[in-house]
Amino acid sequence: MSGVLRLSLLGLLFVLLGHSPALAAEDGGTLQAGWMAVGLVGGLALFLYGMDHLASALKTLAGARLRFILSKMTRNRFMAAVSGALITGLVQSSSVTTVLVVGFVSAGLMPFAQSIAVIMGANVGSTLTAQIIAFKVEAIAPLFIAIGFGMMMMGGRKRFALAGKAILGMGMLFFGMGMMSEAMEPLRTYPPFIDLMAQMRNPVLAIIVAAAFTALVQSSAATTGIVIVLAGQGLVSLDGGIALIFGANIGTCFTALLVTIGKGRDALRTAIGHVLFNIGGVLLWLPFIPQFAEFVSDITNVSNGGGADIAREIANAHSIFNIANVILMIGFVPWIARLIEKIVPLETVIDPPLDPSPKYLMHEVTNTPAAAIALLRNEVIHMGDIVTDVVRRGQEAMRNPTTKKLTKISELDDGVDDLQDAIALFAGKIRRSDLLPKEHHRLQNDLAVSNHLEAASDLVAEEMVGLVSELMELRQISSEESRAQMAELFVMAEDCLKQALTAYSAEDREAALAVLSRKEEFNEKLDLTLRRISDAIGPRDVDIRSYRITVALVERMNRLFERARRIAHVTIANLDEREAAGSEETIPPAEMPSPQS
Repeated sequence: MSGVLRLSLLGLLFVLLGHSPALAAEDGGTLQAGWMAVGLVGGLALFLYGMDHLASALKTLAGARLRFILSKMTRNRFMAAVSGALITGLVQSSSVTTVLVVGFVSAGLMPFAQSIAVIMGANVGSTLTAQIIAFKVEAIAPLFIAIGFGMMMMGGRKRFALAGKAILGMGMLFFGMGMMSEAMEPLRTYPPFIDLMAQMRNPVLAIIVAAAFTALVQSSAATTGIVIVLAGQGLVSLDGGIALIFGANIGTCFTALLVTIGKGRDALRTAIGHVLFNIGGVLLWLPFIPQFAEFVSDITNVSNGGGADIAREIANAHSIFNIANVILMIGFVPWIARLIEKIVPLETVIDPPLDPSPKYLMHEVTNTPAAAIALLRNEVIHMGDIVTDVVRRGQEAMRNPTTKKLTKISELDDGVDDLQDAIALFAGKIRRSDLLPKEHHRLQNDLAVSNHLEAASDLVAEEMVGLVSELMELRQISSEESRAQMAELFVMAEDCLKQALTAYSAEDREAALAVLSRKEEFNEKLDLTLRRISDAIGPRDVDIRSYRITVALVERMNRLFERARRIAHVTIANLDEREAAGSEETIPPAEMPSPQS
């Protein structure tokens, strides 16, 4: 969530608590209420900041595993649910997982039906946060902070510093919990607040309040933490705490809905699936909250050796609720998917033109480098499709030039330039995250491919189009033999570019090497073409000008071929770096979109 929204919310809480007439009535002043508000708001701020530190460090540390897990999501719905739980456990945020899922469905990396199972699993993974929060370790929170800070300051390996950042975040999280607990302690004997909390026994009201608060802070963990603190102070019963947890599950859907703004129908379908699953689960259990609370209490008492611990009971209720929902609904994923497809039908577009606007760049995931780089790579592949179309049109225009064809090529190139700017902006945001060395290299290589593609587009749309326009003004037509030779050379350069893009998309070393191996063949054809053009030189000035322009066209074809070779070199470099890094898994080629032929 944005820092502005969080600060605004915390400020509002401060004002409401600090200037509450009811609280001010105690001891005849507002000092105690003000300090309580400071403790509550400060504790919540530390909690959220610690959670953000913990999640960002874990997302970077889990980068390779995250890509591996994402690559396995499409096997079946059961594996997808497990993957969702694992990712959420790794990054400590179901909202992050949901955003990633929406992004990957939008990017075509994951079938829509499987995304529903992933989100089901994400709800299970989010319960780990509640379990961690339920541990009463506020007393040693400063030790966590000191150790984590020390590890960050010692420098050395980046993974070591990131581990320190995670420990520091956990310490701040627990310290914030302690501050909130201490700030709320006086409320245990404050009748107006006790009456307010008594109203939370109405489950519907409790669900609405918790859902609204979670939607505002965009963190179900924050709501869970506050509920556990209130329960620990005896201010919330187990029944009321369960209802508030139910509300947090509904409120967290708001993040997924926000992310779908401006995205495709599949992304919207994924968010709707999240909403239906969470609301359906709550409605299923709502009539049985008393029985559920009794069951959870019995289970927790047995595990605690007979001792009551309401904080642990609420954490366990959160886990049992989400696990049970997945077990009950996982078998119905295909039917749920079909229902959502009817609610949100796809738009039917007949023979859609290539659109140079960004398709896969989701700025919400730039702080998760592994996922963001995968999306960036997809966008570069999309850019390759557009540039391939530019080159194809350039080859056709050279054979049979018209003003209309040349204008269309220039328009497409403008779109390529805009797309390159969007890719560069997205990459710049990724760079602000904590990148591991292999992620940094991959980002550089992907940017290099986009630069080569933009240069290839400029070669055709600016330089070659300009040269063809000059030939049209001269009204000079090369001999049929030389034109055929030039066309063959252009087609070969175009084929090499397509092959290089296919190698990059599929991470295929053999295909990349095949492009590099065509250097001698291309040079032979280049020399032959230049000889044909030389043989056709006429005696007039216009013939000499035509000769110079035609030779310049051939030189641009040579440069186009060299751009294809450079893309092949980048593909090989990517593979070499991956192999050097060890056994890091990547998304299987079959699941990646390939450039258009």
